[in-house]
Amino acid sequence: MSAVSELLLRDRELSNNKSKRVLLCLCIDNSASMTRGGVMGEVNRGIERFFERTDRNSLSRDAADICIVAFGDKAELVCDFGPLQRAMNQVKRQPIRATGAGTVLAAGVTLALERLDHHLEELASVNNNAYIPWLIIISDGDSTEAPAAVERAAAQVRRRVQAGALRTLCLSIGEGSRSLAAFTADGRVSRLEDLKVADFFDMLSRSVTQASQLAIQQGGVEINPV
Repeated sequence: MSAVSELLLRDRELSNNKSKRVLLCLCIDNSASMTRGGVMGEVNRGIERFFERTDRNSLSRDAADICIVAFGDKAELVCDFGPLQRAMNQVKRQPIRATGAGTVLAAGVTLALERLDHHLEELASVNNNAYIPWLIIISDGDSTEAPAAVERAAAQVRRRVQAGALRTLCLSIGEGSRSLAAFTADGRVSRLEDLKVADFFDMLSRSVTQASQLAIQQGGVEINPV
C-alpha cells in the first residue's frame, strides 16, 4: 500500500469511528535488566492479554487508542495510536525485546508525548475527541541519561498534568526505579510486583471498558495500581 493510500485509509478510520477515545501511552522499559525473573515476558503477555480482553467488548474496542513506546538503549515506537486490531497484530508479530544496558527513560517519554500530540491533532482534524490521556510508565531501574535530560522530560510531563491535559501512572518493578518520581505531580510511584503484571493489565482493560460504557455519565477513566 502506498503512503498516500495509507493516509487516506487512516483519515477514513478516524472519521468513521466517532467513539470518544480513551488514549493510553504505555512507556515500557526494555533494558536488559527486564529479563531478570522473566519480567519482560510477563509484560508482553500482559499487553497481549490487555488487547484481547479490550477487543472482546465492541464499545471498548472502538474507544481504546493505544500507543506503546519501549526504551532501553534507545527509544522506539512499538505501536502507534490507531485501530485496536492493528495494534494487536503488530504486538503479536513483534513482542518487546529486552536489549542493551541503557535506560533512556527521558527519550522514551518524549517520544510518547510527541506521538500523543500528533494523534490529538489528527482527532481534532475530524472533530473527534478524547478523555484526558494517560501516560503509564513501567521501569525497573534508574535512567542512564544525564540528569538534566531527565528533568526536561519530567518537567514537560508535570506541566501537562498540572494543566489537566495529562494523567500519569508510574510503576516501579523489579529492583525499582528512582527516576520515576519526577514524572508525577506528587512524587508518588506505585510498586508493581513481578507476579502482578497480568493483574495490572487486566485492571487496565476493565478501566477502558468501564470508561467506554459510562461515557455519558462520567468524564473520564480512573486507573489505579494493583
